[in-house]
Amino acid sequence: MQNLPIEISQLFEFLENGTSAFHVTAHSKKVLIGAGFTELKLNAPWTLERGGRYFCCPFDTTLYAFTIGEECDLSNGIHIGGAHTDFPAIKVKPNPEIFTHGYMQLNMELYGGPILSSFFDRSLSLAGKVVTRGPSYDRPVGHLIDFQRPVVCLPNLAIHMNRTANEKGSPVDNQKHLLPILGTLDDMLNKDSTLIKLLAEELDVDAEEILDYDLCLYNLERPELAGITEEFISAPRLDDITSVCALMHGLVESHNRSRVNLVCLFDNEEIGSLSKQGADSFLPAVIIGKIWQSFGKSMIDCMADLSEGLMVSADVAHAYHPNYPAVQDITNYPVMNQGFVFKSASNQSYAWDCEALGAMIALCEEKQIPYQRFAKHSNTKGGGTIASILSSHLPVKTVDTGAGILAMHSSREMMGIKDQIALSRFAKAFFE
Repeated sequence: MQNLPIEISQLFEFLENGTSAFHVTAHSKKVLIGAGFTELKLNAPWTLERGGRYFCCPFDTTLYAFTIGEECDLSNGIHIGGAHTDFPAIKVKPNPEIFTHGYMQLNMELYGGPILSSFFDRSLSLAGKVVTRGPSYDRPVGHLIDFQRPVVCLPNLAIHMNRTANEKGSPVDNQKHLLPILGTLDDMLNKDSTLIKLLAEELDVDAEEILDYDLCLYNLERPELAGITEEFISAPRLDDITSVCALMHGLVESHNRSRVNLVCLFDNEEIGSLSKQGADSFLPAVIIGKIWQSFGKSMIDCMADLSEGLMVSADVAHAYHPNYPAVQDITNYPVMNQGFVFKSASNQSYAWDCEALGAMIALCEEKQIPYQRFAKHSNTKGGGTIASILSSHLPVKTVDTGAGILAMHSSREMMGIKDQIALSRFAKAFFE
């Protein structure tokens, strides 16, 4: 393997540590603390200083990090970068144990829109959060958990019993076929065993203390370089850890004396963002309002100042797939390793106005950062991002961007090394 550029080493660290939305946020906090950022609490008054570097985690899957320039004039507005910590997954239901002819299985449900076939016949582990009793009923204690080893199996049906699998595929019944095997019943794993007991053993707590959990299956495979000259990255969870990594390190490594820079990491993008920890909440306005209030400005002043700002929503884009050319637009199709991507759509599923996008293109040209354009095929609906949601709440010119990838929403995705480097350079330039 070649010596990795710093941007790719940073991405690999995020990918290996970010096995759930909780762990993506925890690693982001680690990066910020290592760079000298100060943690703030949402329910406490904020005393901020020019030249300060701060972050706040209102929820364990949501993070806001910001810097205030030494000569900051709030009327200069703000630069905001947004991304999401969650990814499509298969999650564990409550009371999940199923005992079938000597096997113990787990009852699961879908989160978002994963390519389900990509989870079969893989090394799968479990990660997320477990909550135990605290000092009072309304103060439970959260514990991050990651088994970091293959703990469940989701095997395909043999082709001898499904002769048309290669021609017609293997349709997945979400309730019948997404029941991973935890093991065969024996003295250790028996009908008196429950997932709660296994979690308690892993965390070294009493099973009676566990109240609830939020756990997902994840592909245990490590990120790797691929291609004859190792120009590609093959890895789980590129969507949207590529953007989280670029924005976090872009904010940490940039320096701007005259403006507020803010990174917002949201949960629940894959299911529509409508939650207290999602982009479709009042929380971004609260965070920004507290910054402005700490310098003696009102919310009306804040909203007026924001109109001078810019916002980028960083989420992955659809790279050109040479085996499926008909799904792409005929003139706007990003190719891997030719630059990160600006996305636009006239229906605002990708936030767009030509003034904001023109400013970002001019920045890339000034800094010689390679970029490409993406537009949807006119016969397809395509996807969406947090950009339009955020810009409907905040009066900030907004642009959609990200790295082009293949196999989006698979348990293992693919991208170009040069595109991550370009995205990282853009994030730093945007904040500077």
